[in-house]
Amino acid sequence: MFHTLRCGVAAFALASLAMPLAAESLKFKDARKALPKGNRTEAVLPDTTFLDAKQQAIVLTLKDTIPYYGALALSPDEGLFVEWLNAAGQHHSLDAARKVALKHCDANRKKASAKCVVVLEVSPKGAKADAALSLSAEAADTLRGEYRKLKSPKAFAISQEQGTFGFAGGDGARALDACAKAGGGAKDCRVVVAD
Repeated sequence: MFHTLRCGVAAFALASLAMPLAAESLKFKDARKALPKGNRTEAVLPDTTFLDAKQQAIVLTLKDTIPYYGALALSPDEGLFVEWLNAAGQHHSLDAARKVALKHCDANRKKASAKCVVVLEVSPKGAKADAALSLSAEAADTLRGEYRKLKSPKAFAISQEQGTFGFAGGDGARALDACAKAGGGAKDCRVVVAD
């Protein structure tokens, strides 16, 4: 899924990719406990030493436009104001968001420019690195809302590569099918919650 955001002269496209998953699925009650409450976010600026104070402030304001898990990467030689600027968002982990942001930046920077670095990371407030489950903002909302209301048996699946998700009543096969269809044929969907 792609979203377009405008900030100054740059447009940001948000891409999706999922995190690696545990081998076993969780029950809804355990999944809910593993996820941070609400959709408030925290932002970290890991490497902005090449940006001036005004540009650092601009980067920090972007945290409210990038759904978690998200990241923004820049080439130190090219800076903030490039047409191809891309923020990766709606991922199931910070690591996945970093990888997508860096891949996009390195693919679009000038060949002579320095390799890209992550300058902004967006995570849900209260997220724990060792949590049993981590989901994108949209997937977490869907799990807490629509999935919770389904009668058992039911399952919730996410795509590790595409960051999509699907859920359905019945066995896990239906959730896997919903996930694959949401991802335009994602072949790596796995059930992460089943009741």
